[in-house]
Amino acid sequence: MGAEDPFVIFMLSIFDGFNLPTYDALIFGTESKSNKFGVNGEYTQKLTSEMKNLKRFWDINSADIQLVPLHGADVFSSPERVARTLSVLYGGTPESQLDLAEMFVELVDMEPILKGGANPIFSFNAFAYSEKRDPEPTGVSDRIIMGDGILQGMSAVGLGDVAPRAIEAHEFGHHVQYANDLFVSDLPAPEATRRTELMADAFGTYYLAHARGEALNTKRVLGSEQSFYEVGDCGFDNPGHHGTPNQRLAASSWAASVANDAAKQGHILPSLKFAGQFEAKLSDLVKPDAG
Repeated sequence: MGAEDPFVIFMLSIFDGFNLPTYDALIFGTESKSNKFGVNGEYTQKLTSEMKNLKRFWDINSADIQLVPLHGADVFSSPERVARTLSVLYGGTPESQLDLAEMFVELVDMEPILKGGANPIFSFNAFAYSEKRDPEPTGVSDRIIMGDGILQGMSAVGLGDVAPRAIEAHEFGHHVQYANDLFVSDLPAPEATRRTELMADAFGTYYLAHARGEALNTKRVLGSEQSFYEVGDCGFDNPGHHGTPNQRLAASSWAASVANDAAKQGHILPSLKFAGQFEAKLSDLVKPDAG
């Protein structure tokens, strides 16, 4: 068996096996005091503390938003756990999906580079979910999911301090949008998605820089964000367009200035007022790469 067996990778790909831990966290994950964030729990205190601060900071009803971890290895340690997720995705009972689940577990165990599911590829994700945007509600609670893989990735490139908090603040920004119906837009798909993503960047940075938020040094925040915003895309026609790195940095820089230049440093702008200021500024923020 080679270090990267093409059969294993092919089988996991066609059956969406790489996303099974994400589905597990989305469907069955729950907030708990025993939850750990990061492979060794190294981000647990930082992220859980920030979640409490975010709920206090923003003026939305956020009591029911859960913070849920995403661990790849935990999922593939149990065929029964994989089977329950497969039953939701493909129908049938968990028992009827057990053979397929055992195949997934065996495949992941066969390939050394996958590390029994601990490879970051299985959990390189962070996202916000609310049924308010789901055309087929399933009863899943509002949540922010933070994956081990993306936390490992930020740490590997020297961004393990600010970046995890910035990612969580960005995802909470999406919940502010859910609560205020800010996803509604007349823009075509690529521009509409760019608008909501840049707005979430702005919500997140405003919180990070604000005296009553994380009160982080602006240079430190923007330096970190500039680095991980390099994952920003330039696919202007892609319906999932998040904004270019320049546009994401422009949105964050503007948000930091709103926090830092406020006459009353202790005042938090109502979320709808902040969103309105963002909307008025949006055309300027996208100008660096408006093509």
